[in-house]
Amino acid sequence: MGVTVKDLLELPSFRGAQVVTGTSRLYQTVSSLSVLEVADVNFFSQIIQTVQEEWYAEELVISSFYSIKDSVEQQCKTVQYLHDLGEVGLILYYVGIVMPDIADEVLELAESLNFIIICMPRNDYSLRYNEVIYEVMEAIVSNQNVNEHFVNESLEKVSLLPEHLRSVEITLKLLSDRMKANIVLTNSNLDIINRVMWPRNSTLDVAALIRSMAPSILNGRMGEDELNSTCFVEYKRVHQKNGEALYLFLIKENTKLPPKTIDQISEVVQVAINLWGDKHNEVSEYALVKAIVNDESEKMRRLANLLYIDVSAIQMMWLVYIQDLSEEKRIREDLKAHLSQYYKTAVIQTIDHYIVVLLGNGSYKYNEFEIAAEYIETTSLIAEISSIVYSPRMRNTQDVRRMYQLVNGVRKEVHRIYHHRKLYTAAEVRSMKRAIDLSKQGEEITEECLSVMEPIMDDPDALKTLTTFLLDAKGNMDDCSKLLFVHKNTVKYRIKKICELIGYDVTINSESYDVYTACMVYRLIHN
Repeated sequence: MGVTVKDLLELPSFRGAQVVTGTSRLYQTVSSLSVLEVADVNFFSQIIQTVQEEWYAEELVISSFYSIKDSVEQQCKTVQYLHDLGEVGLILYYVGIVMPDIADEVLELAESLNFIIICMPRNDYSLRYNEVIYEVMEAIVSNQNVNEHFVNESLEKVSLLPEHLRSVEITLKLLSDRMKANIVLTNSNLDIINRVMWPRNSTLDVAALIRSMAPSILNGRMGEDELNSTCFVEYKRVHQKNGEALYLFLIKENTKLPPKTIDQISEVVQVAINLWGDKHNEVSEYALVKAIVNDESEKMRRLANLLYIDVSAIQMMWLVYIQDLSEEKRIREDLKAHLSQYYKTAVIQTIDHYIVVLLGNGSYKYNEFEIAAEYIETTSLIAEISSIVYSPRMRNTQDVRRMYQLVNGVRKEVHRIYHHRKLYTAAEVRSMKRAIDLSKQGEEITEECLSVMEPIMDDPDALKTLTTFLLDAKGNMDDCSKLLFVHKNTVKYRIKKICELIGYDVTINSESYDVYTACMVYRLIHN
């Protein structure tokens, strides 16, 4: 279905280009092309952070990294961000002119992520973006017709995404990008559940279009095309698992979708509902939390209104990872009993292996971290809980979703970094992510990171004391002595000697950051 990266490499404008990473993904479909190029590095960073609210499967990005040409760290961050967004790969221009070469760290990271980097002919001033843009978009447009594999290939693309991104909304976004059409899903009363616009900033009033068609639809006159000015509106009935009807609207401006295409799109959506849309029209706190973490914004707003929950009041999130799902109901009830003492708004629901706790309208008489620490110390169900991540200052539901995705991304490495803890802060999770990324960036980068610990690398006692002190005991001498089963004065003596040897006072936060990061990378590599 559609044009692949390998097909594009045959185009004249790619003559002399070299695929330097991600060669195993050359049969990946491409349905769009975008340019990421600005002069100001801070603005470049803002763009990268902003677009993380979307998911850009099947898209290639063109850039020369001009604004970050002198920062290998920023280049690595950009590759990581683009990969996390779902981008297929990067077409890199003017290597040898803007940048002398592609840094080894960038190549190693991209290869570890299986992210495609296509290096255009080096040292060539005559290259122009518009040549590739024209030929790629012409190839994409000429391959717009769907074929008999459309349904299976569309569903396969969603199934290959990270677990938290497999949803009806993401399926609709992929289909919208593929067909260049607005896609809307409603309940049987024509209340909008999901809405994906094409282009994303479109101001087309699809709700009004649907309302204008309500009499004919609700009277059962299905299958009739409605023409409104330059908009072609088609609709199909799909069903939830319980048999309840939903309506799928395909709204395209200026051109009309072929009947076969409409049938195939509705089949994809029907299967997506069966696979990932359990109780898609359900009005419940579970459905609300699922809509938040799956980026189903339209559905989230509708459910929040129906449930009388002010999602804007949510300022705190706990993610409680449980080892045995059979205990999740007891743990949810236990959490509710504890948290109801401190927060007026508490939404507690299980998504995958996490109990997601969204909190707001708290009493300012109590320290929020101490409330979490108190729960860890007093609950009788601590053995059933693998970890709790405490995330304060959630400004909006986008923050909630990003933190959920971040914790999902690091959860398998948590106990390799922290051996003796169950409660983690959001800041510690972000530090984990940085350490995990560093540990994957090749020998040169990891050696540079670990160099601060070089003077004690041959001293097992010193290494164990330092990593336990900073990671497990959070810089507390008493806790460290208990974990190491030695006297507190022994810990004090060892830490003093370590500080003298490495040249950093690890008892002072401002001096301990590099050592703290090195300790995390050390455990990731050596455990």
